[in-house]
Amino acid sequence: MDSLTQLTLGAAVGEAVLGRQVGRRAALWGALLGTLPDLDVLVPLGDAVRDFTYHRGPSHSLFVPAALTPLVVWLILKIHPQTRPLRGRWAVLVYGRRLR
Repeated sequence: MDSLTQLTLGAAVGEAVLGRQVGRRAALWGALLGTLPDLDVLVPLGDAVRDFTYHRGPSHSLFVPAALTPLVVWLILKIHPQTRPLRGRWAVLVYGRRLR
């Protein structure tokens, strides 16, 4: 998908998961998280073939996002402490967004 579609899909997932509870913040976080895995194209690995094949590697797997979800949820709750009771929904948004 192109970057705009990734951003829009992430915002839609954020709105669906947490929109009623936290408002626009859910769409903003969803958009950010939807774009984040594709930023691995900015990591130069030496040649075009390696860059392309790595792009669908760890950042698009199930394991790296699973390992990073608690850290990202912790960061979100540090920024938005009033949403602490919604920790589980934030985790669904963070990890579920990876399962596109």
